[in-house]
Amino acid sequence: MFGAAAAGAAVLLALTSYALLTYALARPLGIDVSAYYHAAERLASGETLYAGGAANASDLYRYSPWFAAAWIPLTALPIEVVAAPWVGLMGLAALLSTAPLVRFGPTGWAAFAFFFPLQLQGAAFGNVQPLLVLMLVCGVNRPSGPLWVAIGASLKLTPIVVVLVYAARGEWGKVWLTIGLTVLLVAPMLLFDLSGYSTQSGPNQDSLAGVSPLLFLPIAAVTLLGTWLLARTRYGWAAAGLAMIMSLPRLLSYEAGFALVGLADVLRQRGVARP
Repeated sequence: MFGAAAAGAAVLLALTSYALLTYALARPLGIDVSAYYHAAERLASGETLYAGGAANASDLYRYSPWFAAAWIPLTALPIEVVAAPWVGLMGLAALLSTAPLVRFGPTGWAAFAFFFPLQLQGAAFGNVQPLLVLMLVCGVNRPSGPLWVAIGASLKLTPIVVVLVYAARGEWGKVWLTIGLTVLLVAPMLLFDLSGYSTQSGPNQDSLAGVSPLLFLPIAAVTLLGTWLLARTRYGWAAAGLAMIMSLPRLLSYEAGFALVGLADVLRQRGVARP
């Protein structure tokens, strides 16, 4: 009975993911590329980097300045020429971050059926999310982990949650290196006019912050505490992935991909534990 219910839930979640992907594909491909491209143009020309706009506008730039600077060479090409390869790169990142799941039997296939369409949804928009998730999936548990976490935190903030896992495991060198690199990447924002920086979540967001701060803050706090308490267990990275999602004040459906940071690790350990 439980197995049938789990299978039914997996099918329902997979269908939901494919529905969200269909929605993304119905819109112009690479719509979020305009935020990165035009921010690079403004930075290169000395204009306001953090230009105001509607909270849900696809061309609203919210990231650290280094990312806009990295896009400056691409502005030598028309945005239409840049968008297609970028979307393709994000699609490849979506595949690489989810394909390993299929090695772990039916549970892995169910996870792949749910997360791959969500990652592809982010790729279809041209959002950096699939690449960010891939960096975290491949990097958090490596010696270079602080660098990948700092890059992620400079783009979407909540990857800094990984510091809790490092700290609880006594990896203090990684803690301070992660914090230092994050400050190095984020601090240049203070050199810019932030009056136009949008802190509004906008409509059609899934975050509990859009429902009520009184709901969002306690649940985010509980998931952060859970990450600390579970950090030394096999579920440490999974708890961190959940905390990243629940701590996002502005949550889009494809950002559920943060769960991949710990999911593959849990499935791998379960696989090793099988006789």
